[in-house]
Amino acid sequence: MRNIFTITLAVSLLSASVAFGQTIPVTGTVDNEKGQPIPYAFVRDAKHNYATYADSTGTFTLNADPSSSLQVMAYNYKSATIKVDSKNNINIISLSPAGAAVDAIVPLSSSTAQAPIAGATFLQDRQNLIMSRVAGGAEAGAVSVITAKVGYTVEPTRGSRYLYDNWVPGFGINKKDSIVVETSNMYNYDKMTGNIMYTNDGRSMAMVSPQQIKTFSLYDKSGQAHVYENAPLISDRPFTEVLLSTPKYRIYKKIDTKLHRSDFQTNGVVESGHRYDEYIDDEHYYFVGADNQVKSISLKKITLKKLLAGDADSFISAQGSRDVDENYVRELGKSLSK
Repeated sequence: MRNIFTITLAVSLLSASVAFGQTIPVTGTVDNEKGQPIPYAFVRDAKHNYATYADSTGTFTLNADPSSSLQVMAYNYKSATIKVDSKNNINIISLSPAGAAVDAIVPLSSSTAQAPIAGATFLQDRQNLIMSRVAGGAEAGAVSVITAKVGYTVEPTRGSRYLYDNWVPGFGINKKDSIVVETSNMYNYDKMTGNIMYTNDGRSMAMVSPQQIKTFSLYDKSGQAHVYENAPLISDRPFTEVLLSTPKYRIYKKIDTKLHRSDFQTNGVVESGHRYDEYIDDEHYYFVGADNQVKSISLKKITLKKLLAGDADSFISAQGSRDVDENYVRELGKSLSK
């Protein structure tokens, strides 16, 4: 498959050379004119590269410039803009065009389907949308049965080469530090190749181009943002997840996924092996400090305290007995970036 960049640049924001001002945390909801929540609406600060997606209840949290405005984009709804005016809680009303009907992106497979996620078009030039069809119309994460002649019935494949059970919303930051968003597309992460895949119909896929995208954020079903970037020190794959990113430190997560083929054997008495193919993940974490040296690490408090040279002590102390996991590291990164 060719590596194709097809996301339409919907909004051009300030360049990286502009110093970002102070931000305030803003929590709010996105509703339609009937007071019903609009799930998975895209919300951004009109002046800066601060953006997020609302969750399934239309609720969002975003650090924003108190002098800026928030803009929202959602499927079959007119874009809406409202001034922040230093408020910490904002309700955004987005009006649907007359006669508009809300559609939904097809889930990855019926066996893993969650609640439908709305897809949308915002300032999209459909002539620029290029889809590269996957041979046979394969869907990311779909349950498959291998029909090779192996002398026994092969059971459905276990696991998946894709990170998420369903397509998820996302947006990118390009090499010019502008937000790139196409809300008609939904995304997934290919653990075997490190590519970010997208679809706008649930049946065909193409790849996001790492040559044009600096970072890409995918939002899982809980609303947690997963940020990916090209990290040649960690992997030669197009995108690797970064859990913590500050001017001094970075912590990455690398997933090595391999397909183990069915290997069932029997002599009529003794059986061994499996009747199914299985994708097996091997997860690794890496730390990169100011010296640009890569260290393989485990996610433990003692490790973080040592590597971050005291910078994390206040955060770690405030967490008490909380176990260290990936979300712990993400929150630590946000704390260090304040």
